[in-house]
Amino acid sequence: MIHASRRAGKGYSQLPEPAVLPPPAVAGGIVRKKTESERIAGFVTGVGTNVSPEVGECLKKAEPALQAIIKVVIIVWPLYKKLYTTMYEIYKKLPLNILTMIFGVCLCFFGGTYVASIAAIEAFRQLGWQKVQDELVIVYEETQHVIAASKVDDEVDDNNDGIADVDQMQATQLAQHKLSVAMKAVSKPERLQSAFGALFQAYLAVLATLRLEFARTTAFALGIVEMAKFPIIRVALPVVTSVLGEELAHWSKTLVETALTFIAVIFAWFLQMIISAFYSGLRGGRMFADGLIAFLTEKELMDKVPLIKQPFDPDESYLDEAVGYSLAAVGFCFQIFNGFNLPFPLNIVFLPLTIIEWFLRIQISFESTAVAG
Repeated sequence: MIHASRRAGKGYSQLPEPAVLPPPAVAGGIVRKKTESERIAGFVTGVGTNVSPEVGECLKKAEPALQAIIKVVIIVWPLYKKLYTTMYEIYKKLPLNILTMIFGVCLCFFGGTYVASIAAIEAFRQLGWQKVQDELVIVYEETQHVIAASKVDDEVDDNNDGIADVDQMQATQLAQHKLSVAMKAVSKPERLQSAFGALFQAYLAVLATLRLEFARTTAFALGIVEMAKFPIIRVALPVVTSVLGEELAHWSKTLVETALTFIAVIFAWFLQMIISAFYSGLRGGRMFADGLIAFLTEKELMDKVPLIKQPFDPDESYLDEAVGYSLAAVGFCFQIFNGFNLPFPLNIVFLPLTIIEWFLRIQISFESTAVAG
């Protein structure tokens, strides 16, 4: 290697700095980008790393499983959206009598399974469903604008290196960037703020209504715990203490009491489901019978129904009671013998409602238990 001073002394000219090469051209102008599941999983891992290196390491090891779960959600969600949109379109076109019959059957066969969800729907309806619906429409429209803007942003490659810019950002930077994109996409921020506030107030009001309605369920569970706590703790405490060891022995009583409360709440909800299944079966059977008689009368088919005194008089006939109580009995037995579980494929169709049901139950139970405690 020739030293710079020697080169200067022998007449060597100073070599210019090498020019910076332009980034390689992207074939066909195609920008390489991560899939939605990879991007979300990477963001979660990055956030976990910012919180704690140990948490980030655990999330990084679990990233393949996290990507698989997110991918399933991304694939399944549009299918559910299409299904429920189709069901809603059918709902708008059906006659009132047919809708009454359908709702009656649903109450008979699913009233105990979705006891908290049905109560929440009733509470929303009583609190003014039309206003809540208007606010939901505003939130949905603005959310669609944000989603569309985010998809366009995912394709941006300002530095022309063939990799989407969002895939080169750290978790914190990506969160700030996406927040900026979302804020730009929202056309009426003050209206969106008002809608979110109204929806949150309605949710709190519904939650308070449900907590009062199911207060006896939680009180019953706490009563069971209070009566069974002493003998169970006396038997279970030594076993739990020996398993935990001396260093964690002070946790023994707390763990046993928590487990007892959890089991008692589940048992109390099971009893609540039985009561609700019986009541909703009677109510749903009556709705179905009323809808059926109204439908047959509207279509002038009552004269063709056998074993019915003609001309038909609903006040003198036992047809509505016979149909309603029979359907109620079938629906109640169906729920009991199936353990309040839906058969396939209904369990897949109503999976989002099942998730909402359990979320409501957990929130009602824990808040009521905390208040009672």
